[in-house]
Amino acid sequence: MKKFLIKISYIVLPIYIIMLGLVAYVTLYISPRADSDLGSLALIPFGVEYSQSLMKYGMEDTLFIKVNHTEELRNIHVNVLTVGDSFSQQGNIGYQNYMPGEGLAVANCKRSLYENPIQYACNILDWGVVDSTNVDVLVVEVVERDLALRISDFKESKVEVPEPESAPDGEKRNANEWSLLRARDFILYRFAGRSPVYVVNLNRDFFSSREPDKLYFYDGDIKNGLTIGEAVIPKVKNVFDLLTHKAHERGIQLMLIVAVDKYDLYQDYITDNPYPPKRVNEDVRDIFGDIPEVMLCKYCLLPLLEKGEKDVFLFDNTHWSYKGSEAVGKELSRRVNLLMRQ
Repeated sequence: MKKFLIKISYIVLPIYIIMLGLVAYVTLYISPRADSDLGSLALIPFGVEYSQSLMKYGMEDTLFIKVNHTEELRNIHVNVLTVGDSFSQQGNIGYQNYMPGEGLAVANCKRSLYENPIQYACNILDWGVVDSTNVDVLVVEVVERDLALRISDFKESKVEVPEPESAPDGEKRNANEWSLLRARDFILYRFAGRSPVYVVNLNRDFFSSREPDKLYFYDGDIKNGLTIGEAVIPKVKNVFDLLTHKAHERGIQLMLIVAVDKYDLYQDYITDNPYPPKRVNEDVRDIFGDIPEVMLCKYCLLPLLEKGEKDVFLFDNTHWSYKGSEAVGKELSRRVNLLMRQ
């Protein structure tokens, strides 16, 4: 038995040592350098130098109100209330922080209050926690890749006013947590072609990073739909009309803003693009035409690319940079001021 165990150890021990080394490598080297959302998602060690170099351009103060509980909405008094996904949760470098400079008071609902921004916007109108006494314009923001899904999942339902939510912050994974699963993911992403982050070449330098002509983007930009399907198109219009009607009943103007996917914004600059074109924004524009109540962020940001501006989106992230936020915030402010004068 002893000889058998010794022989087995010759096989098991090297495997154990290799696995331990791999876990240590991923935990101690890769994870601390993969702190951006794309880096963390696909275990890509982009490093921190790039993000740190741009942090100095962000505003030091938060100039908008953060709403942590639904019941707080009854006591706010602002021109603009924003309800949105992660593009509306960028804090001091978010688009909301550029709106007070345009003369607007702004509040933003915390992301943990809801799953679907469109549904939540409908709910707070039904609950009567916002009306013309405390909000002028309700802005609903949805990222392009999730728009059709959010619309499809929307349900018109009458519900009771909820109890105040505790809305705790989600626990974040410790970047230095030792995990065999993360080591496994690293192998699958790096060597088995299963990374959730794609990378392509661009026809010029678009970033101030160490790979200025590379575009890293989330695979959901493509997999979640390149167009708005024919079956969803009528519901897009119907849901927007319903929300607009509910808002007007409360004396509020409603706006929908669509945050552009990273792939969509840069797709025409990809060399030998192996992926099909995306036209969700064009589909939305075909549905609504050019109206101030529907804002497609793609057309705020494309002029920056055409001028040769770098870092409109963040190199290592799915979100736009402070430059994108400023452009979106100023255009949104222009439209809000236009609606408030009507």
